[in-house]
Amino acid sequence: MNYFEIKPDGQAYIRTDSGTIIRKVGNGESVNHADFNNNEEMFVITYNSGRCELRDRKNQLVRMIAEGNIAEAYFKQYASEVKRTFLSRKKEVKEYVLLVMKDGSTQSFDI
Repeated sequence: MNYFEIKPDGQAYIRTDSGTIIRKVGNGESVNHADFNNNEEMFVITYNSGRCELRDRKNQLVRMIAEGNIAEAYFKQYASEVKRTFLSRKKEVKEYVLLVMKDGSTQSFDI
């Protein structure tokens, strides 16, 4: 399992469990917070400016989530029932991003 290291100057890196650097992440701005999704295919990153982005594991921008006022963002999961036939139902696990605003309020963002 990989993890993020955010240095005091705002540079962020993805590291392996043993501490080896995989890559530097972000777009050059000071990073405030970063979080992987369940399978580490994507991550959400917030900058000190309040901007929030969704990026893939190779640090390519997938989607801009918000331009400002975001303190932190986390990947969360929920189970939803999907009706497949008349008698059977299947639970499906979906992910979303929980946005924590600078004023402490929260919002969710479906992926």
